Parts: sequence; C-alpha cells; structure tokens
Amino acid sequence: MLILEKPFSNEIFVKINSIEKIKASPSNSTLIFEFNENLESFIFCKENNIPYGVIINDIKELIFIANLNAKYAFTDNLEKAKIFQKIAENYLLDTKIIFLADSLDEIEILVKYQIDGIKLKDKG
Repeated sequence: MLILEKPFSNEIFVKINSIEKIKASPSNSTLIFEFNENLESFIFCKENNIPYGVIINDIKELIFIANLNAKYAFTDNLEKAKIFQKIAENYLLDTKIIFLADSLDEIEILVKYQIDGIKLKDKG
C-alpha cells in the first residue's frame, strides 16, 4: 500500500486547474486535478510526460483518466474506492486508486479492501 505522505513519500503534490498553472508548477511535482470533461489538461500532461492524478466521482471518469495515463485516481468515498479498485485490477490499469482520508488511522480499513494507497485530504 502506498502512503503518499511524509516520511513515507517525498512526492510533492500541487493542485492545478489550468494549463497555464501546469506550466508554472515545479518540474518535480505530481499535479492534482478535479475531473473535467474537457480533458485538455490531462491530454497535455500525457503528451508531456507530466505525472498527475485526478479526483474522480464515477467509473467513466476512471476509465477516461486511466486511458490518458493518470498516475493516480483519488476519491474520498470508500464504496467508490472499492469499486474503482476492482476495475483497476480487472483491467490491469496502471493508474493507482488512492483514498483521500482524514487520518492515516484509516489505513487498516483500506488494507482490508486492498486499496492501492492513501493520501491525507488537504486541510485548506
């Protein structure tokens, strides 16, 4: 299981909402987007080999971002995380399913359902 928090991970996450902000983001960061039907930002990241993750709400969004090489699919809904994880395993998706948690204490629940990873929700 991935723990996308210090001291377990040094990955830097930056929340982004436009291509202009992608260009201004630190080169060593992983970008986080809210899902957008436009897909333009995700296509830009794919074409430029920029690691990114997307906060998703449904299966269609998971399939779209997985096909656009998203590194992570984020959700804060455990029931959806379980469904997304089964799909990721059945279709051998490279995209990792990451649960956005209030506390790292939720790891035990996530391990039971074999969710790929955990990241704490932004407080801001």
